[in-house]
Amino acid sequence: MACGVKARTIGPASVTLFVKRMRAQTAQYLRNLSVWSSVAIWLMAFLSPTSYVLGLITLSRLQMPIPPSWFVVALFCLIPLAALLICSTVAWLSQVRRGWRVVWLVLTMLAMLLQCCFWVVLVLSAVTAAISLP
Repeated sequence: MACGVKARTIGPASVTLFVKRMRAQTAQYLRNLSVWSSVAIWLMAFLSPTSYVLGLITLSRLQMPIPPSWFVVALFCLIPLAALLICSTVAWLSQVRRGWRVVWLVLTMLAMLLQCCFWVVLVLSAVTAAISLP
């Protein structure tokens, strides 16, 4: 078999052993990421919702056609959830001890909450400015 796994038997038992071995290697690869690459992945995923909102604002200011509203709202809900899932996975699979992982997860949640509050203020100020224009 591939990846240096030698099967002693042929049949379902060797396939099961191979699948378990591949899953373990994938998880081990994620655990072996360097700290800086983990932080880079976390930061890109963390800032992706804000870049999405800023991109929508830029499209609006340039008066370019904006996608349908259902698509914008769906992405507005799904991008933060995907970012939170990626950030949590990177934090949990890091090489630090369990206590630091939990601290990283809590800080991620608080930072996401702060980011969402920033969006609400940004959207409310944009709506207020649009209403107040003649």
